[in-house]
Amino acid sequence: MNGKTLEAYRPELDPKMMRYWMRQGPKAAAFLLVIPGCALIGYGIGMLLRNALPCSVIGFGGGLLLWGMIVALGR
Repeated sequence: MNGKTLEAYRPELDPKMMRYWMRQGPKAAAFLLVIPGCALIGYGIGMLLRNALPCSVIGFGGGLLLWGMIVALGR
């Protein structure tokens, strides 16, 4: 490969691409932190109530809803 094809994939050379990836950062962080965190909180509550699996599924669904709200309102 020559140097010219490698430069095409560097986002700092294209301002539009840089802005795109800067906007994607919080969405990925919300996806990686909010959904599993809500599922773990649901699992913890489920352990207290002796219904770990149903509560963790409810927590996972709540995390998906919360992540969707973060993405929708973050525009």
